[in-house]
Amino acid sequence: MNRKKLLLPSLLAVASIFPTLSANADTLNKSVIALEDTTKTASNDHGVMLNAKDATEPRQVEIGLPMSYTAVSVDGLPAVYYYWPNTTSNHWRGEQLLARQGLQNIATTAIKFGEIGYGVDSYMERGGEKFKGKLKYQTNTFGAQNFDLNLSGKLAKKTYFTLSTYQNFDPGSMNLKFTNYIDRAQFYTAGLTHLFNDDRGRFSVFYKYNETHPLTALANYAPFTYDGDGKVSELKNFRMGRDSYLPVDGMMQYRDVKTGKLVTDNLYDIIKTRTHEATALLDYDLGNNLSLAVKGKFSHSKGHSGDQLTMGFYEDADATYADNGDAFHGTIQRRLSQINAFCVKDAMLVAELQKKTASHDWAFGINELYSNIDYARSTTQYYHEVAPNPRKLIYNGAEYANLNGSSEYDKGFENKLAAYVNDTWRVSRNFRMGYGARVELFNLGVDYIGDKRFSDFHIGANYTDAEGSKKTVGVSHHTNTGLNYAVSVSPTYNITHNFGLTGEINFLRQYRHLEAYSGTSLPYYNNRPFILGRAGIFFNSSFVNLVSAFTYARRTNDYSRLTVMSENPNEDPVMVGASSGIETMGWTTDAMFTPFKGFTFHAMVTLQSPKYTGYKFEAFNKTYDFSGKTVTKQSKLIVELDPNYTYDRFNIWASFRYYGKQYANVGNSVYFNGRWETFAGASYKASKMLTFNVNVVNFLNQRGAQGTIPGSELITDGSQYAGTIMAGNYIRPFTVEFGAKLNF
Repeated sequence: MNRKKLLLPSLLAVASIFPTLSANADTLNKSVIALEDTTKTASNDHGVMLNAKDATEPRQVEIGLPMSYTAVSVDGLPAVYYYWPNTTSNHWRGEQLLARQGLQNIATTAIKFGEIGYGVDSYMERGGEKFKGKLKYQTNTFGAQNFDLNLSGKLAKKTYFTLSTYQNFDPGSMNLKFTNYIDRAQFYTAGLTHLFNDDRGRFSVFYKYNETHPLTALANYAPFTYDGDGKVSELKNFRMGRDSYLPVDGMMQYRDVKTGKLVTDNLYDIIKTRTHEATALLDYDLGNNLSLAVKGKFSHSKGHSGDQLTMGFYEDADATYADNGDAFHGTIQRRLSQINAFCVKDAMLVAELQKKTASHDWAFGINELYSNIDYARSTTQYYHEVAPNPRKLIYNGAEYANLNGSSEYDKGFENKLAAYVNDTWRVSRNFRMGYGARVELFNLGVDYIGDKRFSDFHIGANYTDAEGSKKTVGVSHHTNTGLNYAVSVSPTYNITHNFGLTGEINFLRQYRHLEAYSGTSLPYYNNRPFILGRAGIFFNSSFVNLVSAFTYARRTNDYSRLTVMSENPNEDPVMVGASSGIETMGWTTDAMFTPFKGFTFHAMVTLQSPKYTGYKFEAFNKTYDFSGKTVTKQSKLIVELDPNYTYDRFNIWASFRYYGKQYANVGNSVYFNGRWETFAGASYKASKMLTFNVNVVNFLNQRGAQGTIPGSELITDGSQYAGTIMAGNYIRPFTVEFGAKLNF
């Protein structure tokens, strides 16, 4: 499938691995309600919102395993039940609605939500005694416009309001000919909060409506020359990141895999999602350092997402232009369009009881998380010239071919009922033990299509199987029930006042989500176990806070689907299933230096060796075994450098990230050399209310490919491709952003 990270918590998290509950000074009307205190888990956010590929979502912080997404929570509730097919950016952006946000450590993400990796923790404005407004405006050198406004205040006695709108008009860095925007998003939120029982209780309700047109993933492709030895160079007629590789007319034809109807429409109009979301939050102080939080949410999202994969080239080929019939001779790009129709309904209920004592910070919680998903991917193969804003071609007599040859379908539900316990135990003056456990009853019911895909495939289509029998495409039903679990132990021992030993081990098991059933067969494994651990030392002083630790990560029972191409260019791509595992060992050193007042310097270095275990599949009557190969898109060396200086009303910062050599296919025959991702910014606080800022993305102006190269999975000898044209993803080009924020 084409879906769209350090086992090290933030520095201050060494002192307390799990979040504790404490009174928040910014709490509404100085209420004594105990809110989630994220200062210990979010003090170092690792630049989580600095994403070199997509400006609309948080980046994935490395943990040594390839991750599908970053889990985001809002006021203790997941932003989405699961990122696929309803992506996080349809629900959540870093908007002014949020009172605060930060990084959530691995243990908290695992115990509270049963997910893997670092998460993003965020909280909405709820209003207070005084009227407050936050207005943010941002533009960039490519003409993007972002308006972000939040208003909050008092509505009546003990009753408060918040109103918010987020408007994004982003044309992207390339000139799309068929639409004005690569990302058009509009979010509207309204909320009410009421204090009761002498301010011991707080009850809030929110309604949110979002509408998005996210074309960023579709547009993040470019052709380039693969020079060999990990180097790529731009084509003479194509600027990576500046020219569009989407069809000039933006039109796409596909056959709806559910109905068989042939649809032709503009990609901007197709790729659209509308979301309605209702949230209720109850916080209550029970006294004696005991508090209760009960939170619920229902959301309904319906729309389409998509991708436009590059699937190889025909060189020195003849075709005709689809728009006027003129003859064409040259290099032809083969593309695979993926149009994902979905309707997702999420219902969530979270309750947590927290108790603080002299030696313990207890948290007891239950989750009821439910998702109903109706998903279908319709696929189309098409052809176009290799040029900016390319014109489509008729090749072998067809403009569109192999409709639904790699389509997907699943319709069903998932339900997770979980209980967890979390504690930080201060055993002695020198020894602390963070620990937690989660037990989760998982239920799944799904309709899937087990029939082999073919051209013009859809539910109800008739075909003849390999034995010559007449059959009709239909759905089968499958159910699955099992126990997921998560266990985390995080000891910290001070040998001296500021030096000691730290460690962490996390064991998790996850049953497969509905996405695992959208291919032609049931997944090889119905659950996946994870192990993530670290052991090392820490040192804290007024000059430096440092952690250096050995890290280990392992995931087994992986099952994925790939759309692969034959060595014979005349054969159509096919979808195959692959089983595998991943194992990573490494060492990470993370330090925060404070050499003088106003200046901080964060540095992190990771050495790791992520390998595939048991990676096998069959395609085109041949068995492929990639066991022991380095995991794609994972670097063995990662360096992060983040200087930050504040003087009076000025602040200046930068973020440098180096990612070493990365393989672009599972056979490790095609790879990209190391690259720097760079960000920088400066701000000036003109007054108590007004701040100006300027930010720069990719200020080293690096142009290059990243990620994987679709269609390259079966290339076993990459040297033969030196000097040939390939296509894939790229990093965001040099961009300057200008903004202002007004607090009133």
